[in-house]
Amino acid sequence: MKSTTPTRALFATATIVLVVGVAFPVYWGVRTSLSSTNDGAFLPAHPTLANYRYIFSNGDFANSIINSLIVAVGAVLLTVPIAILAGYAFARLQFAGKRLGTLMLILPLLPAVAVLVPLIIYMRTLRIYNTLYAIIIGATVFSLPFVIWMIRAFIIAIPMDIEESAYLDGCGRLAALRRIVLPLISPGIVTAVVFVFILAWNNYILAVAFTTSQQLQVVPVAILGYISAWGTNYPGMDAAATLAMIPPLVFFLTVQRWFVQGLLSGSNR
Repeated sequence: MKSTTPTRALFATATIVLVVGVAFPVYWGVRTSLSSTNDGAFLPAHPTLANYRYIFSNGDFANSIINSLIVAVGAVLLTVPIAILAGYAFARLQFAGKRLGTLMLILPLLPAVAVLVPLIIYMRTLRIYNTLYAIIIGATVFSLPFVIWMIRAFIIAIPMDIEESAYLDGCGRLAALRRIVLPLISPGIVTAVVFVFILAWNNYILAVAFTTSQQLQVVPVAILGYISAWGTNYPGMDAAATLAMIPPLVFFLTVQRWFVQGLLSGSNR
């Protein structure tokens, strides 16, 4: 009991420090967005929504949110189905070069700037440069290797006997995948969806590299647009950042139950 009490106190202290460290920057951003001046008070003396009205009246922030939603949803719809099929192949099938599949994980480890020039040339060749399709494909390129390996881990954890029973009942591989495997790995699929959505939503460098049009700006680019040679509009920037948190937060809260199940089941592998 004597050793347990200090341990609990240590974990409680670490938890409090972690929560405060994560929550305080979010609070300070919201607080600054409601302030008319860039003062250092803990609470704004005169809260106002003027900064929120400003970002919608001086610019096209609403269009940036729509663009980011298109990119994030498009990346999910493109990445996850491919990852499911590829993850199943790596988990269940035998083919030449299968052991070299781990080399795919090298790509996400590379700095994005290291492969931007080849990707820009590729987008120009496909004639989709300066379109949202280019950002979607770029987000897919960087998230797909990790998501494939994530889905593979969930499929490997499913006993092969379950699929073999489906084969005996007349199911082919695709039918077994659809009827047996996908329902069993649904928490893992939700985890992959959340990962891809947030990665695509927050991506800045791909959006800057693949688009030049003002109408194609996504949220990260629009937020940094409040930094200029004449100064930085911190209240306006924080108002935009606060609004940018809402779509992924709502999405995460909607699927959090399946997301937590996916993380817990993944931790047992």
